[in-house]
Amino acid sequence: MSYLTQTTLALDETAEVIDSLRDTFPKLREPDSEDICYATTNRQNALSAVADEADLVLVVGSTNSSNSVRLVELAHRRGKPRT
Repeated sequence: MSYLTQTTLALDETAEVIDSLRDTFPKLREPDSEDICYATTNRQNALSAVADEADLVLVVGSTNSSNSVRLVELAHRRGKPRT
């Protein structure tokens, strides 16, 4: 059993899925390298670092961009309202 993830997935949700897979499949094979792209990882980590201290998170991006949508979802999970 092995897995790959889509590059625009939310990092925290992906980690939960991978942890569940590891629990279910102890011999799970992982990719040789991180399959979530560097830019996506950077943006999500940056948002995670400041979200708890921010009153508002404003995501500037296209409404049909997976990366923008993931950032909005991450902010919402951190307690920020969707507008």
